[in-house]
Amino acid sequence: MYYEGNEKKCSLKFAMCAISGKWKCFIIWYLGAALPDTCRYGELKRSIPWNISHKMFSQQLRELEDDGIVIRQEFDEKPLRVEYTLTEAGKMLMPVILYLRDWGMIFGKGFNPDLMLNKSQGLISDDIISYGYESKQLNKSIKIEFKY
Repeated sequence: MYYEGNEKKCSLKFAMCAISGKWKCFIIWYLGAALPDTCRYGELKRSIPWNISHKMFSQQLRELEDDGIVIRQEFDEKPLRVEYTLTEAGKMLMPVILYLRDWGMIFGKGFNPDLMLNKSQGLISDDIISYGYESKQLNKSIKIEFKY
């Protein structure tokens, strides 16, 4: 992602640019929550239930790779095989993505929160949903609790 001037020094700007874009949150979601850890390009593109052009999808993946969220691995095969995986930094974003999804179902118009809570990937206890991830590799962890 390209940043200009003082934007390079703003961590919120970096974070928002890293996950903003029409498809980035969906890519992170499907790589981390809906699919196995590693996914081929075509499988990942098909898993997102909207029509995305190859150019836009590739651009979003490239930006996620540039920002250290996704790893792209090419295999020297015919035809070329390309696989994507979340980095540890990308996995640290998963609780945030899961929280945003559940926040949307609770506060978004037209959703039935009671039905949607069954789809939450957070841990539900009483009226609290918890999300977390611990990276032994990075020696960092995240925990988010949402009282709904």
